[in-house]
Amino acid sequence: MNQWKQVALTKILFLGFLGLIISGCHTAYSGNTTGYKSLEPQGQRYAQQQTTQQGALGQQLGTTHSFPNGRPYTFAEYKERYRTVGKTPQGAVRMYFDALYCYIDPARKEEGAKMLRYSLHERQNWERSPAWGTFASRLKDPSYHHIFRSYAQGTSPQNSYQMNPDNYQLMFLSSRQETDFIRVAIKSTGADNPRTVHVKQFEDGLWYVINNHNTYVEVRPPANRIPVNPHDADFD
Repeated sequence: MNQWKQVALTKILFLGFLGLIISGCHTAYSGNTTGYKSLEPQGQRYAQQQTTQQGALGQQLGTTHSFPNGRPYTFAEYKERYRTVGKTPQGAVRMYFDALYCYIDPARKEEGAKMLRYSLHERQNWERSPAWGTFASRLKDPSYHHIFRSYAQGTSPQNSYQMNPDNYQLMFLSSRQETDFIRVAIKSTGADNPRTVHVKQFEDGLWYVINNHNTYVEVRPPANRIPVNPHDADFD
């Protein structure tokens, strides 16, 4: 009998010891220790860092920037302004549109051509290149100029994209860092989706447009271009 008592006592002691081990493990992982609790704030900090990093890649939706009003009159004035405004990706986009609005103005086309070449960081006779064929063609054809005017806020198909090129604002939707350029998304009042402009910083520290393809893609037709009674030959 003594032998059975010893065996029973040994089992009781073993089970008690095992219970202490299990209890200790549960305490270690239940969040009651300081070491484990510290993981939660670390996770929160990581999430905050991720949010901050994502925010750095894209601005708040629907932002405008303050730029000088009035188009430059001369190429010299344009370059002088570019030295200040062109220090940011959004500024480069703004200077591109200043050049566009000068180019499509018959009274300023000659100086506007120089401005546009400068903003695109292109060489002489760039518009003769097949790569620029569609853009150059639409620049010269007034029937396409409403596309460029659609980026001025306050325009719409209903008002035929009427705007004041000496007092306009662009709506910047986002900006995203790519390998060696920044993709800037802007609003066209004649399109549902954002239009993007690629800008790159060159050796002089200024930003220039390197891809403007989206800015001359068709938009909704202006109201004054929509045919009236298209079925009636008297209105042809």
